[in-house]
Amino acid sequence: MNSLSKSIKKASLYGFAIFLPAVAIYLLNIRPVQAVAVQSPSLSIGLPMDGNLEMGEVLPAVGQGYAMMDVTRNRRNRFGVVELVMLVKDAGFQVSKRHGGGHLAVGDLSARRGGPVDRHASHQSGRDVDLGFYAVDNSGQPVALDAFIAFDRNGYSVDPPMVWRFDAARNWTLIRRLLESPHAQVQWIFVADHLKNLLLDQAAAQGAPPDLRSRAMRVLRQPGKNLHWDHFHVRIACPPSDLPHCGDRGAAPTP
Repeated sequence: MNSLSKSIKKASLYGFAIFLPAVAIYLLNIRPVQAVAVQSPSLSIGLPMDGNLEMGEVLPAVGQGYAMMDVTRNRRNRFGVVELVMLVKDAGFQVSKRHGGGHLAVGDLSARRGGPVDRHASHQSGRDVDLGFYAVDNSGQPVALDAFIAFDRNGYSVDPPMVWRFDAARNWTLIRRLLESPHAQVQWIFVADHLKNLLLDQAAAQGAPPDLRSRAMRVLRQPGKNLHWDHFHVRIACPPSDLPHCGDRGAAPTP
């Protein structure tokens, strides 16, 4: 079965899986006890650095707790597998719900049909997204950034210098929600080592469970000389329903 036929079959099954329980509830006047997981209609094909996307889900430009940066809206790289889009929506909402103030700045996902994306070596198969850092001003008030801002090892902005601080509390809440999300399995979060250290220090200060901190230590990764000191690059693992068309490269990730 080719990938197009598979995606069409997935979409048909997805719609049928939603329709059938609704009929049962209406005819039998019953209330479902728990939701049944169904396959998503989107399909990630190949590797993040050499792949495509079929029936990708678009991330709305603005949602509860997040907003796409203007430059991303203009480039229109707003598509991903359903699992990735749900992950971003949920993460922004959960951080806003806990802390209030500020919002999650969202950069590029993938193009509508995947494939090469300007300024990126990956982002081709609907499983990558760039997320800006949460920041506060020197009085501790959250700021809404519409650009990726680099932060030094002390957590101060580089350009403009020392105007904003890396908001370790909100950024750790974001990382924790991404790692604990029911929507997708996060494979890698690319970020500079010095910011990874700030995040792990925050996790320890909050008393995060040892197993969660251990996983964060493995997943947070600086990819070689590409610092990623101005944003998180999040990559999810292949959704099980996309196998074997979707490909993972866990041992040698490419940002």
